[in-house]
Amino acid sequence: MAQVMAQKCSLCDENNGTNYCYECQHALCTACRSKHGKIPALSGHTVADINTIDLSTLNKRNQCDTHNKEMLFYCTECSNLICSKCVTSTHRSHAISDICDVVEEERENAKENLQQMRLKTETISSLQEKIRREHIENLHAESKKCIEHIESVCKDLHSFIEAQGSVKTTEVEDNGNIEKSNFESFLKNTDLVHKQYVHILSELENLLLEKHDITFYSRYKSIKSDIETLISIPEEPPFARVPSFDDEVLYKEAMEYMGSKMDKRIQKIQGNSSKRSRNKGRSNQKVVRRYQGRTEKIAVRTHKCNSPERCRD
Repeated sequence: MAQVMAQKCSLCDENNGTNYCYECQHALCTACRSKHGKIPALSGHTVADINTIDLSTLNKRNQCDTHNKEMLFYCTECSNLICSKCVTSTHRSHAISDICDVVEEERENAKENLQQMRLKTETISSLQEKIRREHIENLHAESKKCIEHIESVCKDLHSFIEAQGSVKTTEVEDNGNIEKSNFESFLKNTDLVHKQYVHILSELENLLLEKHDITFYSRYKSIKSDIETLISIPEEPPFARVPSFDDEVLYKEAMEYMGSKMDKRIQKIQGNSSKRSRNKGRSNQKVVRRYQGRTEKIAVRTHKCNSPERCRD
């Protein structure tokens, strides 16, 4: 965390501090930082960029809460940083380690955590991108495809669909009314059960206010009898089943419907042709053959209509 207030160099007291020595607990300017590093006794000190340190909490983290001394050791038994006073007092019989050894191991652990976090954040980012690029686009494409399919069915067989749609809508509505009636009946029954439970609950609350032992015992005996006769709490009913819409069946019904219309048309032409002259009859035979050819094509399509893809061809 960057330090907001500028700190004067603790050695020259002239320049602003650009570095901070953890052991000396002093801010150092660039020039004094160089001098500080040349002193053999201070060569092992840790010096860092002052802008990366929160000086307001630094001293609190370096001091022992119990003895207010600098923490210089690590108790392996308690897994805590301790000061020199702790070594000879509360941690006297504990195994003590050098902080550097412990920190080195923890730094390696932190590096592993860093790599894991990077991998996980990259995985999350990749997943998000895939959701945006593939899943949402696929959702739009599949939704559009489904809508176009429905519109195509209604367009191709509009007049027939209106009648069949009315029938199928009625089936769904009737089913919904039946299922709703079942749910309402369930709610009515559970309401009665609920009232029984509420009644006994109220009796128990009032009973616990009774101070007279014999009266309490007599009333409680009666209430216990009522509790034993209570109806068990009903189990949640399953979700209602709604009839599914199978467009393949509707296509097949439409093909059969059109085929029946073609058959009636051919029969009508054949009936009229027997009353006409031979020349006109020949002309009508051509019409009959033309309609028969169309009927055969419809029959073939009806036979192939085993999948939505074939029906759309």
